[in-house]
Amino acid sequence: MRLILRSVLVAGMSAMLVLPAWAGDVVVIVNKGNTNAVDKAFVVKVYTGEAKAWADGGPIFALDQGEDSPVRADFYSSMLGKSVSNMKALWAQNIFAGKALPPKIVDPDAEVKKVVSANKHAIGYISASSADDTVKVVVK
Repeated sequence: MRLILRSVLVAGMSAMLVLPAWAGDVVVIVNKGNTNAVDKAFVVKVYTGEAKAWADGGPIFALDQGEDSPVRADFYSSMLGKSVSNMKALWAQNIFAGKALPPKIVDPDAEVKKVVSANKHAIGYISASSADDTVKVVVK
């Protein structure tokens, strides 16, 4: 019994040590050819369904990571100030009201970069450590 309790405590403390690595470690990316201005306020509008087109008139192709992704949880928390469950509820309302469709799910970071680099109208988010010269980081 003591061994089990000790294992649980060690696992819990290890998880707490890993958790801060995710905090604030997400960047928003767009295609390198995208010249539209993007700031945190615009990102919030995109990911809440308020913005559907870029300033140049092109349709926004927003990407979201998988529901269980720690990158997704960090993005929603740090960029939108919301939890994954809050965002699921918001998108359910948007869909029901016919206001907007949710972002396309693309996971993991490598796939998000691949889609963004191939689509001028795409926007997504990845771990900062995954950013490279195939995409343009617009919000840190």
